Amino acid sequence: MSDNFDPRGFKLTIEEIHNEMEVNPHYPYNLQSGWLPESGHPGLRKFFTMILEKAPKDYAPCIKALDEMFEKSPVLNFLLESACKENLNILASTKMSHEKVHIPRIKDKETLLNGFNHILTHAPAFVDDALVGLPFSAFVVGIDPSLSGSELFRMPEFNKRMSDILNVWNEFLDTEASNVGFRVEGKQWLSPAAKKQYDFPVWKKDSEELPYWKSWNSFFTRQFKNRDVSRPIADPDSNKTVICPNDGSLFRWRPKIAREQVFWYKDMSYSLSDILSSPIEEQQEAIEKHRLVDIFEGGYIFQTYLNPYNFHRWWVPVNGKVMFDPVTIPGCFFNKLVLPDYAGATTASLPYLAQVNARGLIVFKTEDYGHVCCIPLGMSEVSSVAFDADMKEGATVKKGQEMGTFNYGGSSFVIIYEKLKDKKLEFVNAEGKKYDMNPPLPSGSSGTGGEVTLIGSQIGVWRDL
Repeated sequence: MSDNFDPRGFKLTIEEIHNEMEVNPHYPYNLQSGWLPESGHPGLRKFFTMILEKAPKDYAPCIKALDEMFEKSPVLNFLLESACKENLNILASTKMSHEKVHIPRIKDKETLLNGFNHILTHAPAFVDDALVGLPFSAFVVGIDPSLSGSELFRMPEFNKRMSDILNVWNEFLDTEASNVGFRVEGKQWLSPAAKKQYDFPVWKKDSEELPYWKSWNSFFTRQFKNRDVSRPIADPDSNKTVICPNDGSLFRWRPKIAREQVFWYKDMSYSLSDILSSPIEEQQEAIEKHRLVDIFEGGYIFQTYLNPYNFHRWWVPVNGKVMFDPVTIPGCFFNKLVLPDYAGATTASLPYLAQVNARGLIVFKTEDYGHVCCIPLGMSEVSSVAFDADMKEGATVKKGQEMGTFNYGGSSFVIIYEKLKDKKLEFVNAEGKKYDMNPPLPSGSSGTGGEVTLIGSQIGVWRDL
């Protein structure tokens, strides 16, 4: 079956893809998973204005370090200057004017750094009832559609500095100052529309009075009042029934995962040697020691994406043992394969991101159904991965046990299953309905697509051959 698809779930040939691009100028850049408003939305335009009109102030140390990196690296400085020039070209193009797509004018390094500096002390918020859940990503959309910007966002030095910046931002999201969106009933995250999106009544709060949660991260990592009622575990004592480790929606699934693949613009295949790799020597040694690529070659992959209202914890999907201490692999934050992607939150590039972005890696070994690999995957600035302290090498685990959490991180989750010689994995829900390999994908602000998957629910069954 072809790996090519369109957002409506149809499988396309290369010729059909190019035909679609001719008649639909937005294809396939308008996959909206709920983190950002549509690119022409007045709320997004207002957000850009708010950031660009902020008066300059002293840089935080992490922003100063990014500034110094540009000063010391002629290559990175050249890429940024080129991206700023290309940003002007994009804004001036008749195509952009015709499509009414709005992006901010990033005219120079100071504009970019000032924007980052101000965002450091702002939590994800609604602007004119439109959620800007990825403020850093929303801001860099002014340069990431450019070739130079795309190249800059792949550079290890840049991503190291961005990691430091996002760690500081995450520290702010742990503070009381970050809960501003929960202080007024009926507004921001407490508006009727937002409460409906994340089902306000089912969650534990830090307090039953305003502001309910002590910080943004406290809300983001909230727990159910009664998890057994809200998210029961399917067939808890048997690994024959495969369960989802996270809330989300299905992006795609694939059998027969190849050891190595080449990425093309419209043909994003999964490559185990890239997914299961790390630039950190000790992590790569552990991956090679346990022969992970050999174990999972020819297996199955199931990838979901999360929207900002989802439950952002993950639970163990099998009964078994932890193969080795889980690792958090550094990677890119704003890199995309599918360009341009104006306010799409990179959803169109998900398979590619599984191989280049910041991500976690943990493997479980079962006695009866092989190995299962879980990869909590960061997208843009939502990239903080924290494994539970009990997830240690040799630990015995049960289905539904707490595995970890996204501390304002993780917009996708990848599960890889070992190929078994005497069994076949069928991806079906509890009603026996088969999951489409290419389900309909999100095209609006609801961001759920066509196949919602809930943590603990059945997503597959092992069949004997």
